[in-house]
Amino acid sequence: MTSLSLQIPLGFILAAVIASSAYFFRALDLSGALAAVLLGTIVFGLGGLNWAILLLTFFLSASLLSRIFKKRKKTIEANFAKGSRRDAGQVAANGAIAGVCALLFPLLGNPGWLWAAAAGALASANADTWATEIGVLAKTHPRMITTGKEVAPGTSGGVTLAGFLAAFCGSLLVALVAVWLKPASINNSLENNLLLPVIVTLAGLAGCLLDSWLGATSQAMFYCDACQKETEKHPAHTCGGPTHLIRGLAWLNNDWVNSLCTLTGCLSAAFLSAALISSSPQSSSYKGDLEMQKISLSSPAFENGQVIPSRYACDGGNISPSLRWGEIPAGTRSLALIMDDPDAPMGTYTHWVLYNIPPLTRELSEGFPAGSSGAGGTQGINSARQNAYMGPCPPAGKAHRYFFRLYALDLPPNLPDSLSAAKLASAISGHTLAAGEWMGTYQK
Repeated sequence: MTSLSLQIPLGFILAAVIASSAYFFRALDLSGALAAVLLGTIVFGLGGLNWAILLLTFFLSASLLSRIFKKRKKTIEANFAKGSRRDAGQVAANGAIAGVCALLFPLLGNPGWLWAAAAGALASANADTWATEIGVLAKTHPRMITTGKEVAPGTSGGVTLAGFLAAFCGSLLVALVAVWLKPASINNSLENNLLLPVIVTLAGLAGCLLDSWLGATSQAMFYCDACQKETEKHPAHTCGGPTHLIRGLAWLNNDWVNSLCTLTGCLSAAFLSAALISSSPQSSSYKGDLEMQKISLSSPAFENGQVIPSRYACDGGNISPSLRWGEIPAGTRSLALIMDDPDAPMGTYTHWVLYNIPPLTRELSEGFPAGSSGAGGTQGINSARQNAYMGPCPPAGKAHRYFFRLYALDLPPNLPDSLSAAKLASAISGHTLAAGEWMGTYQK
């Protein structure tokens, strides 16, 4: 791993190069470029390349959209508080919260929810920027989000269908990058790889909608008597005429609204991911368990590392194979079993979850019946959301590996029904006395 003594200077250099380029191409003014260097140094230097790419996804896409159809947007932008060239306030409003997340990430032990929080903040900023840049070009007049009445293009709080779809796409772009570059602390399971982009996209939309609502209800709006137009600019309009407050809170300018927008995306993604996204197992990790004490696990149906017969696959009988194991440690109060496929294209796919197995059990017979509970144990839910065994079912192509892992636990056999593999791993964390592993392959 690159040490901070090298990574931070490298982050500063990269941030300076990108900020200078943005200044040259008029995406940032001087204050914005200096703020971007500071933000980039924090994100690049402390977070690393993945954090840098996440931030650049927002900055590059937003800057590109700001330059597209610039002439068509020039008249409307005259009423905005600031133009398409971002200053320090705009850089801070859109990126500061993600920078704080990057700063806290190593200090708090690399929690997955903090990565999601940063992604949610940037998704909100991207959604808002895309909605603004594309929404003002809509052929239909925007409608005020609070009343539904038509308003002039560029009016704070005005929304269009085109703007909403643009916001969705902008948020989704950041969400897809977030799942692609997610840290190791987020379990690489199918469930997580489906949930994380949904969470980040929704968080981004939530922040964007709050931005529109604040624009309609609380953001400071001024009036230019010379032009007889509403504007965000104060104390003077583009024409040079003075402006005066007509509604909203005088201090709540566009930068503050954008800050609240990104904060909403950050908190929404943080809470949802903390509740729904599973972390990679630590004290109960497979590697750690197998380095403790080993259980001699085997199957009479196939040799370790060899092909699993089609009788046990989804395109065959789809029944569970027989499994046997030897002695387990004294003090074992229950057993648990997880079967998964780490080679699945969208992340680890769980095929079988079985726990609350009585400690005197030494064999699971072929064809364990479906259903949540039985005399032989409790079946949790697999990635197909079934309380049952699901046989190997890889896409056509290369062979996949299927791991059967058995755990001897000091927990009594009373864990709740319908646990997923991730929730079971969390429940048995720190309670594993020994573990065993048997692996087979299957190819269509």
